[in-house]
Amino acid sequence: MAAEAGQLELNAFEPVLFYNLFESITTLKGAVKTLIDNCIVGITANRNHTRDLLEHSVGIITALNPYIGYKKAAEIAKKAIKQDKSVRELVLSEKLLSAEELDKILNPYALSGSSHNMGPILSMNPSFHEVPKHS
Repeated sequence: MAAEAGQLELNAFEPVLFYNLFESITTLKGAVKTLIDNCIVGITANRNHTRDLLEHSVGIITALNPYIGYKKAAEIAKKAIKQDKSVRELVLSEKLLSAEELDKILNPYALSGSSHNMGPILSMNPSFHEVPKHS
């Protein structure tokens, strides 16, 4: 009965709704442009700091589980936190893996499944600063 006269089909407020929607989209477009111009363009990564953060991240220990076992990996992670040393340093000092093996296992590009491979990022290799070519 309520819909006999077609009140539910009028959609009287659709023009107001769409007007506000398009106005919001336009405002958002301007905000994104401002963000890009003022915050994104010109950003460069501090590669040394990034490498240091990665080396001291205990989270990378999970990549070593298949190679040194969960128990040993957990011990290394605890030592890394307690002694404020990198996982790499501790694994090398305990002679659990060679530097070459660690470079291959802990390569962040391989870990993340990235198609770009700059080589072993965790090594102290000066060629680390080379930027990969995008195809």
